[in-house]
Amino acid sequence: MLYRPIWFVSAFMYRVFFKHFFVNYKDFDLKRPTIIVSNHNNAFIDPIVFPTIILPRIYFIVRGDIFNTPLKHWLLWNMGQIPMFRIRDGIDNVKKNEGSFQQTYDLLAKKQNILIFPEGDCVQEKRIRSLKRGTARMAFGAVLKHGWELDLQLLPMLNNYTYPKEFRTEIMVNVGEGILLSDYKQLYLENENKALAKLTNDIHFAMKELYVHIDNKEDDELFEKIVILKRNDMPSRIIPWRKKGNVRFDMEKRLANSINESTIELKKELEEKTKTYFSALEQYTISDASIKGNTPNGMLGFFLALLGFPLYTIGVLLNIFQFLFAKKIVDEKIKQVTFQNSIRFGILLATNSLIALILIIVLSNIHWLLAVLSPIALLLLAFYAINYHEYVQSWLETNRMNKVDSTVIKELKVMRAEILNTL
Repeated sequence: MLYRPIWFVSAFMYRVFFKHFFVNYKDFDLKRPTIIVSNHNNAFIDPIVFPTIILPRIYFIVRGDIFNTPLKHWLLWNMGQIPMFRIRDGIDNVKKNEGSFQQTYDLLAKKQNILIFPEGDCVQEKRIRSLKRGTARMAFGAVLKHGWELDLQLLPMLNNYTYPKEFRTEIMVNVGEGILLSDYKQLYLENENKALAKLTNDIHFAMKELYVHIDNKEDDELFEKIVILKRNDMPSRIIPWRKKGNVRFDMEKRLANSINESTIELKKELEEKTKTYFSALEQYTISDASIKGNTPNGMLGFFLALLGFPLYTIGVLLNIFQFLFAKKIVDEKIKQVTFQNSIRFGILLATNSLIALILIIVLSNIHWLLAVLSPIALLLLAFYAINYHEYVQSWLETNRMNKVDSTVIKELKVMRAEILNTL
C-alpha cells in the first residue's frame, strides 16, 4: 500500500538529493524469481536506489531490530521490508528468521524479487567485504521448498557512491549478469557445504567486478584525490540527470585497479605530488575544476546568474524549511555517520510529501490542474534552486581564479599533469 507512493516521490526526490545518477546495465530479466544482491554503504538509502529505476516491485531484507512495535511492523511490511535478525539481537529474535525465510521462499515462488545485502552490516568504505552465507542458504532453501523448476537467479547490483555520507553525492548503479542457481544443482546434491561456499564466492566475485574496490584502506585518500582530477577530465552536464553507460564507472574502476597494483614507492610519490597540488589549491581558495576550466565564464556567468535569480528565490522560499530542518536534525541528533544521509533523505522525503499534500488540498479549491502540477513544480524548483546555487558557487570560483597570477596557474597545470602522467 505504501510502496508505490514512496517509489513515486523518491524517484523525484533523488533528482535533488543526488548530483548525478549513472546507470550501467544490459538487459536483465526480473520476470523470473530473483534475489538481487547488493553492497551496503548507505543504510536506508541502499534499498530504494535500484527500485526507483525499475517498475517491478521489490521486497527488501532489512535489520529485524527496527520491527520493534506493531505499527512499525505494519508500516515496514507495507513498504516491502522483511525482517532478518542478527545474533546480537538475541536468540529468541534469531528464531524468528525462519518465518522470514519461509516468507521469502513463498514470494520467490510467486516470481517476486528480493533485495538482500550479503555483507550484513552497513559500512561506508570502497571495499566489498566478505559475504555471509545467508544469501546462498536462502536461494537453495527456496528451491528445496518449491522445486528446482523455480528457475531462480541471483542478480548482482552495486551502488557506487562518490561520497556516501554527503548530500549531493553522485551515484553509479551497476547491474551484472544473473547467476543461475540451477548451475549449482549437481554440486549441491553432492555436497551442500561446497555448493554454499562456491555460490557465495561467485557472488562475491561478481559484486567486486561491479564496484570501485580499493584493496587497502591506507590508499583511500590517494584515490579520492586523483579521482577528482579524473572526474574533472570528463565533466557531466546537469541534464540529462540520469545518464546511461559505463564510461564513468570504467574510469574509476581502472584508477582503483591501478592504485591497487602500484608499488609502495609509486604510491608515496603520488601522495607527495597530490599533497603539494591540493595544498596549493587550498592556498588560493580555488579547486581543480577551475584549473581544468570547468567553471563558468566570468561575464557570461554573471548574466546567467542574474537572469536566473528570481526563479531561484522562489525555489529557495518553497524549500528552505525542509533543508534546514533536515540539516538541524542530522547535525544535532544523528551521531552515527552511516545513518546521516539516510535520515536526511527520509526527512526531505517526508516534509516535501507533507507540503505537496497541503498544496494539493489548497489548490484543488482553485483548479484541479494546479493541484496536480503543484507537487511536481515544488520538486522542479528544488532541483533548479540547488543547481543554480552550485552554478553560482562555481562562477565565484572563476572570479577567484582570475585574480591569481597567470604564472601560478601555469605551475598548477604542470603539477596536475605530472600527477596524471605518473600513474
